[in-house]
Amino acid sequence: MSRILEKKYESITVQEILDRADVGRSTFYLHYEDKDELLASGLENVGRLLQSAQAAATAPPGKSYEKIIGFSFALLEHAYEYRDIHRALLGSNAESVVRRQIHAALAAVVREAISIEVQRRNRENLAISPELLAHFLVSTFISVMTWWLNSKNPIPPKEIHAAYRRLVLPCLASVFS
Repeated sequence: MSRILEKKYESITVQEILDRADVGRSTFYLHYEDKDELLASGLENVGRLLQSAQAAATAPPGKSYEKIIGFSFALLEHAYEYRDIHRALLGSNAESVVRRQIHAALAAVVREAISIEVQRRNRENLAISPELLAHFLVSTFISVMTWWLNSKNPIPPKEIHAAYRRLVLPCLASVFS
């Protein structure tokens, strides 16, 4: 990750990674196919962060559906803390790897939260497909986060979190009301 701040991702060679990490070539290739796979494995920590944040999330009485997006503030704080790395990755060939990993981790957390809310409300059918709802919530979050991180002077995480909530809570309310 430190190398990403020094040099464009596409210019970083596996040999540079090996030299920085003081790891042999055969050891690297025993675990990873290429630097994209190494990057993807590094993003697994984001998945754990999401799961922890989601587990700790609460919702106001009568609005339990708000817990579906309980991950958002923690992930925005994390992104803000590491915004230089995020900016470097999002503006490189690594962007597709990063987006795919974050989207998959978010989608898993959100699908599970939707499933729990559907069971809690004892509803078999929603007015909209749970898969589509999860895709909408995740895609909107990633879009908001990307816009925010690419801003020259990003607002604090608390403010962008509030903006994301204003965008998606009416949707969740209409689906679960």
